[in-house]
Amino acid sequence: MIKPSLDYEMITESGERGWICSWYKHVDDDSMIALDQPFEQRLIDETRIFVSTSIPKGITKRWTMKLNGQLKPKPYDRKFEFGMAVAGRAKVRWTLLHL
Repeated sequence: MIKPSLDYEMITESGERGWICSWYKHVDDDSMIALDQPFEQRLIDETRIFVSTSIPKGITKRWTMKLNGQLKPKPYDRKFEFGMAVAGRAKVRWTLLHL
């Protein structure tokens, strides 16, 4: 069963549809420590993405990717279910802001 996506519900801080993808190099190819500054940033306009075909040229063998976006405000309370499917390592960190 395919669950509904949030493609038209996600916006960037500047109001564009989607979210900002920031790629970070690691200290070296074998390190698990990401550098502080993004190596590359892109606008992603969908929530179903296949990451392994989008890796920037010149990034380390191990890398970190952070996706930053906001849900459009709704005039009513609503429950959301979030999920992620990966092959390899992944971590989800949510920040909930109450306006």
